[in-house]
Amino acid sequence: MIKIFGKMRYHWQPEPSWLVIYWSFALIPIFLAMALVYEQVRLPNVIFFLFGLFLVLLIVGFHRYFIITEDGKVKVISLDPIRLRKMDISHINRIEVSKGRVCFVLANKPNQVFSMRKWPKKYFLDALAINPYFTGEVVLLDHHFLDYFELYAKGKTKKALKHL
Repeated sequence: MIKIFGKMRYHWQPEPSWLVIYWSFALIPIFLAMALVYEQVRLPNVIFFLFGLFLVLLIVGFHRYFIITEDGKVKVISLDPIRLRKMDISHINRIEVSKGRVCFVLANKPNQVFSMRKWPKKYFLDALAINPYFTGEVVLLDHHFLDYFELYAKGKTKKALKHL
């Protein structure tokens, strides 16, 4: 979670299989550049190109986050120009939470699965649960109780947690 220009950004990553594939391809140019540096006495332009490609892939890999807008939408931001997405908060029927992922069950659309770390997930779910447009439920799928869901379990927030 980062606050930039007055907006809270909650970082996410794609599913683990896509995550491993992407970062494997992102690291290939830097290893090729290091191999070429080891083999060459001088630095050709190919090495600079490969290093620049690695930096671009690194920036693209970390540029994934959610923004909750004031008009009741969740913007899913990534540097993928084909899939610019906005989800209506009122269309979210259920949010399934486990240790490493968040799954949005939407009305009349396929489920959206995102991997999130513990603290961005905590603040994102807190901000989403108290949003006036959110009418769904938060479901904890793990069999152990996560420490930051105590407010939901005690019923002190607007939305109560269902524990399966």
